[in-house]
Amino acid sequence: MRTTTTATTTTTLRAVLDFDLADYVRHARAEGRDHLDPELRAWMAEAYEDIVVLLALDRDRLTRQERAVLRFAELVFQAEWKLALPGGESPQEVAARGGGPLDRRGKRYQPYGNVRFLNHVLGTRAHAPDGAVERACWQAIRATAAGWRAYEQRTVEGTEKWAQDALPSAAQLAERIARLGSLVSLTAGRAPALRPASAEPPRHWQDYLLPHGRADILEHLAVLPQTTQHDEVTFIRVIHLVEATTWGVLARVMSAAEWLRAGQWEYATECLERAATMAAAQTEALLVMRRTMPVEHFHGFREATGDASAVQAFPTQLLHIHLLGVHPEKVEALGEATENSYVLMHQNPDFEPLRDLLRWVPDEESGQRVLDAAYRLDQELFAWRKVHYGVALRYLSPEATGSGGTSGAPYLRGFYQDRLFDADRTLLPQHRTVGTAVLDPWIRARSALSPFN
Repeated sequence: MRTTTTATTTTTLRAVLDFDLADYVRHARAEGRDHLDPELRAWMAEAYEDIVVLLALDRDRLTRQERAVLRFAELVFQAEWKLALPGGESPQEVAARGGGPLDRRGKRYQPYGNVRFLNHVLGTRAHAPDGAVERACWQAIRATAAGWRAYEQRTVEGTEKWAQDALPSAAQLAERIARLGSLVSLTAGRAPALRPASAEPPRHWQDYLLPHGRADILEHLAVLPQTTQHDEVTFIRVIHLVEATTWGVLARVMSAAEWLRAGQWEYATECLERAATMAAAQTEALLVMRRTMPVEHFHGFREATGDASAVQAFPTQLLHIHLLGVHPEKVEALGEATENSYVLMHQNPDFEPLRDLLRWVPDEESGQRVLDAAYRLDQELFAWRKVHYGVALRYLSPEATGSGGTSGAPYLRGFYQDRLFDADRTLLPQHRTVGTAVLDPWIRARSALSPFN
């Protein structure tokens, strides 16, 4: 039995190590990821399951480098495993025959946007401290915006080859390039820039695992649209920018809460100010899409996004909870996003969101500085939510549902005015709870910065 297991381990490991990442990226981009060779996608899905077994049962037989490669390969192959449903069925067909969660393999948001690659770069999979997460977020924002700007510049020059269907107008591309340049400028002095990505996707796993490989992950592996529509690249890039900025805000808000509990007002103030600066960059990132992507372009690739939806964006939902608590009217939508529904465990009397903690700051200068920083953060996040609501109104017809099954713009309208402060800078009351959600038995608490994210 041991010999057979060892042989299986060796065979699987060799197959993974021999996998040509450059060829995979080129084909995904040339054809659209949704049109990859079904046999290739099926093999990758099977390889994912083999990797999970190896990492769980055969860790002691693997070298440190082999374990690192397999952990990273699991990110690549899991995305295709989730996108390649059993027997080529659609999510609707699986649901119609009563398939369970293991058949459905979860929602599409993370695999669609390859969000787990981004989380790998940001360090949220490694339980990194808030300062390290913020630093990595600024680096990712700069690398993503700069790489995207270069891509659009090559498009203008006529030298870019992939995702060139349905190009924006010359004026829209010019504005996009200018806005991305401004976003890059916002990152100046925030963190050292990553080493520039390679012009072509590296072939070997090790190239992405080197210290300078993070830019290659963001530039090549994370941006694999389902179609060849040019503005699907815009959609995916904005997902990455919004995720990165949200993680940065969340990390600092969670840290500010700890400083508030400890009565360290100066440290809490700085965390909230840093969060507000990051939130301003988030709004600028979303405006790139809002101002330069035609509505008809979104309709050209929307079906290919499947049920990918911001409702499934884990850091966005968790940030809202850490700021304001669990909104009772969000419980149903959060519960249906299976991978993230454990955030509903914050519906308990011991959890204190930022809004509760701000009520206890002292009525003196140090306390006022905390409230000023929190008010600035509240203003920046409100600006972001207004733009996000405007995006939904612009790109979704009134009767259209959101990608995740919500009511789209009407759903956002119910929450975009949730704030810490009223217009006169008075702290608003906490949400009234309507009872604690009943969670599925398998849901367990996990930390915000975990390997599942």
